[in-house]
Amino acid sequence: LNELYRPFRVGADATAANPALRTERSRGIELGVDWKPAEAVSVRATLFSNRLDRAIANVTLGAGPGNFPGVGFVAAGGAYRQRQNLDAIRSNGVEIDAEARLGDWHLGASYAYADARVRASGAALSLDGLQPAQVPRHLASATLGWRWLSTTVRYVSAQFEDDGNLRNLGDALTLDAAASIPVTHRLSITLRAENLADAQVDAAVSGAGIVERATPRTLWFGVRLGGAGN
Repeated sequence: LNELYRPFRVGADATAANPALRTERSRGIELGVDWKPAEAVSVRATLFSNRLDRAIANVTLGAGPGNFPGVGFVAAGGAYRQRQNLDAIRSNGVEIDAEARLGDWHLGASYAYADARVRASGAALSLDGLQPAQVPRHLASATLGWRWLSTTVRYVSAQFEDDGNLRNLGDALTLDAAASIPVTHRLSITLRAENLADAQVDAAVSGAGIVERATPRTLWFGVRLGGAGN
C-alpha cells in the first residue's frame, strides 16, 4: 500500500507512488559448503545467484524546479522520482562465515560480496547495467570475545544513494563493544556500545548535498535479573 499510494519527500527530492505497480518475483540458486578443519573451528561458504523480476525501485524522471504529477512542486536541486517496476535486478556473490573457539576465547568473522546489476528498459533504460541504490558490494565483520567481553569491527563498502549512481555514500568502518558483567548468581550488568569511535556512516545524500548520518556513537547500560535456574 505504501508503494502504491503514498508519495514522500526527502529534502528537495520527491517520489511519487504508482498504483500500477506489478508484484515482484524472485528466483535464484545457492550452493553451500561446511568445513571443520579442527574440532573448534568451522567455516561455511555459500555461492548464490539471484534474480528479482519486476523489481520495484525509485526511478528518477525529472529535476526541479517544476511541478510534477503525484508530488506537486519540486524545488531547484531536487529530483522527481516515481516508484516503477524495473525489468529485473540480478545479484551474484558469495558469503563466508568462520568461527573458532579456544578455551574462553571466541573468534568470528564474516564476509559477503554481491555484484548486483539493474536490468531496465523503457522509461528506466538509463539505469540498465547500473548498481541498485544503497546496495554495497562488500560487507565484512570480525568479532573477538573473551568470557563476558566482546568487540566487533564492521566494514561496509561505498555504495550509491540514488538510482542513477550519481550520489555516493562513502564506505564506513565501525567498532562495537559489549560486556555482560556478573555481579551475583542472578544479577548482571550489561554495557554495550555501537560505533565507539563515532565514525561517519552515510545513510543518504540529498540533491543539495546534505548528508544524513546513521549509527552515531550509541551507548547502553542495563541490569539483568535472572530467574530461578538462570
